[in-house]
Amino acid sequence: MMLAERQPATEVLAPPPVALDPPPVALDTVSLFFDFDGTLVDLAATPDAVVVDQRLRDALDSLAERYPGRVAIISGRSIEQLDSMLGDHARRFAVAGSHGAERRTPEDGHVAAERPASLEAAAEEFAAFAAANGLVYEAKSLGAGLHYRMAPAFEPDAVALAETLADRHGLTLQRGKMMVELRTPGDKGAALRSLIDAPTMAGTTPYFFGDDVTDEDGFEAARDLGGAGVLIGDARPTAATYRLNDVAALRDWIAAILETR
Repeated sequence: MMLAERQPATEVLAPPPVALDPPPVALDTVSLFFDFDGTLVDLAATPDAVVVDQRLRDALDSLAERYPGRVAIISGRSIEQLDSMLGDHARRFAVAGSHGAERRTPEDGHVAAERPASLEAAAEEFAAFAAANGLVYEAKSLGAGLHYRMAPAFEPDAVALAETLADRHGLTLQRGKMMVELRTPGDKGAALRSLIDAPTMAGTTPYFFGDDVTDEDGFEAARDLGGAGVLIGDARPTAATYRLNDVAALRDWIAAILETR
């Protein structure tokens, strides 16, 4: 069943492209994994313009209290970026940044790959291209992003540059919504598989919430481990099993599960 209007919060999850009724979710037996941009917060013209409101901070705190050790954020942003936006709230749950190339958990602390010199060279060319053409360059600890949302005509040139630099420097090329990124190896599926090995998540069913093509690895990992992916946004071909219409619908869903029991 696909509904054009936002799903009521009392519906556990809205089905995506296929007409499947969502299964009953026993919330005491699941672990929840969330992408950040476009999932927990609305996208903005630039990465720095994203707004983290008090409702989200309160919801994350409540989830951490209600499901201790069973909530995680898996983002393309660096952990440093997430900390700057969420403050102490980000330390109440596991976090994987840079598409899983760095992680922070209560058990292991902050674990990250080294930033290769090749990434530094590629980042300099990204930054120069952005400055010359009115694009937005995003510096990350283990990656470099080029956002063309404000100059969409430059998409072909931005992608071509990224492909050239990825080949030259042996980096991973990752495309996203109105952006392209060069980064060290890693993906959100591997991050989920690593995080769910934590003692607090042992034996739980994973649900991964995301909006972008960069989240597909997370959807697949959740499905392969007996859980499901939840696409946030318009219907499209996806490995996700369920769908919620937008960030607001996910916020409503979180509020609803916090009101149960």
